[in-house]
Amino acid sequence: MSAPYDPPDPYDPSHPSSEDERRAAFRLLFLCLMATGIGNNMLFAILPPLARELNVAEYWVGAIYTLSAVLFMTMTPIWGALSDRKGRKPFIVFGLSAFSISTLVFAIATWAGENAWIPPLGAIFAMALARALFGSLGSATNPSAQAYVADRTTPAERTEALAGLTAAFGLGAVIGPALAASFVEWLGVAAFMVMISIMVALGAFAVWMRLPEKTPPQVQSRPINPLKQFAFGADPRIFPFMIYGAVIWVTQSLSLSSIAFFIMDRLSLDEDMGLQLSSIALATGAGALIVAQLVVIPAMKATPRLLMTHGAIITVAGSLFMLFAANYGGIVFAYILISFAFGLARSGFVGGASIAVKPEEQGRAAGLTTATAGLGFIIGPVGGLFLFNQLGMFAPYIAAAVLGSLAIVIAWFHPGIAKAAEAVEIKPEPRPPL
Repeated sequence: MSAPYDPPDPYDPSHPSSEDERRAAFRLLFLCLMATGIGNNMLFAILPPLARELNVAEYWVGAIYTLSAVLFMTMTPIWGALSDRKGRKPFIVFGLSAFSISTLVFAIATWAGENAWIPPLGAIFAMALARALFGSLGSATNPSAQAYVADRTTPAERTEALAGLTAAFGLGAVIGPALAASFVEWLGVAAFMVMISIMVALGAFAVWMRLPEKTPPQVQSRPINPLKQFAFGADPRIFPFMIYGAVIWVTQSLSLSSIAFFIMDRLSLDEDMGLQLSSIALATGAGALIVAQLVVIPAMKATPRLLMTHGAIITVAGSLFMLFAANYGGIVFAYILISFAFGLARSGFVGGASIAVKPEEQGRAAGLTTATAGLGFIIGPVGGLFLFNQLGMFAPYIAAAVLGSLAIVIAWFHPGIAKAAEAVEIKPEPRPPL
């Protein structure tokens, strides 16, 4: 009988890596996640005007977001757990490849709808299929990339390192709407999305060829089952971070899915001008998120608890300010506050959950914290646009202010979150290898 497998110690110095290798690996992941951020966030600028052009109701746009989010939430814990078994790199490549294909399918659906080759609802259903591919398969990238970084950082470094990684998606959120506003009129929506698909495919190839993964994957006996993985979310170590993450993602998705419609209706704009101004607002908000993650968080050196609390407080302030914003400048300022707050809040709960678990559980934890985004986009877009349609343009932001207040209470008063603050104060550990 063979000897039992003894998983390697990820801190074992027999797997050395230079600082240059580590920096290059993280930089490559940053660029790839930025590319997916471009492809994902351009939809928030493109879809509302496209829906108006096709003469379909706003809730169909929310349904597209929600279908993708259901699959994203279901699958990310599975991909995270699989990366604990098989390694991070294969699933990063797989997720990027699936994202590229889904964007290409979306481009074809858009082209067919704009040219009236299929009826408007047929185009919407085809777009939903494309987003289903992203939610189910493209969702492999984020938890695997987060776990890759968590594997290679100490607890004291981790919140800042993960903030830098998630800022890549935020940078894509700046570039995506701005590119959409600049190139859609010139190239058309479909051609622009084909360009994004090619860019992400090149990223997948670069990861396959260049990303080092010297540390063998951890062997796990636990079943790869979504119910089992979600049950891990009830573990007392990460449960408060999961609850907070779900609340803050719903809050963010309410604002994100409503902002383009809010601008068009608040300022009485047509579809073309709505695309231009909502793209600028989305890009500006994403820029605020990046400043939070790449500038403010490294300067603050704050614990996850403080980041979560401050993020929730500023979320409430931004949501309330939106109610009184009477012009475009006021709307953009309010959205900047909301986005900046989300940058603090997201980095806090993702870093806190990672600090709370063992090295061999990083994939599972990353999958679950990523799944909170899926939950947010299940509830936020359909719920927010339903509120928008039934109760008026201010309703989503009133709901966001209420949820932000709940997040403040969770972040400051839950004892499990306070423990993460203690974890980052332990003595420095040797940095794990690539």
